[in-house]
Amino acid sequence: MIYSPLILTLLLIGPGLAAIAFLRSPSIRGHLLLFSICIFYGIFPLLLTWGGLNLAQRFGCASEAMRFLCPAPSWHGDIITWMVFAHWLAIFTIPSAILGALGLLFSLILKINRSQTNTNISERPTTFFYRSHRHKVIAGICAAISRRWKLPIQAVRIVTIILAIIVPGLVLSLYLWCWLAFPLEQAIEAH
Repeated sequence: MIYSPLILTLLLIGPGLAAIAFLRSPSIRGHLLLFSICIFYGIFPLLLTWGGLNLAQRFGCASEAMRFLCPAPSWHGDIITWMVFAHWLAIFTIPSAILGALGLLFSLILKINRSQTNTNISERPTTFFYRSHRHKVIAGICAAISRRWKLPIQAVRIVTIILAIIVPGLVLSLYLWCWLAFPLEQAIEAH
């Protein structure tokens, strides 16, 4: 039960990167940057395991049952054990990275097709959700949610705080994702 927010966060990072590309419509260089972050995210647990095995060999650590024991200092063994068993996170990061990479490729293809046909005549981004500039406390996400669905802003903030206490990893990662994905409304008015 405690690990469910962590698992959901690990599964949503790749699609979250793809959603950022859809909503923000970055340049081709931005797409490539997001794509490389997504690929690195997918293979990071495997790289961590490989690095842990190399460190165990370098420090002369011995494998005993489910942990590594190092000559001195003893805490090296705990860190190396954690690194070696990080490959289990790949169960969640690889599918997330694959979904994110597919979404990023689809977003890039749509961007290239739009630029060739010039379908977006106005200079305004096509997103429908803007973070509030006037009513923001941290990033303006709660104010944007309250304005979009016509809810009291204080109620949205209270519910967000309660959810952040109950399910901290999921709510904080979704808040960070919304912060990155949605533009400020002042930036839209400048166009």
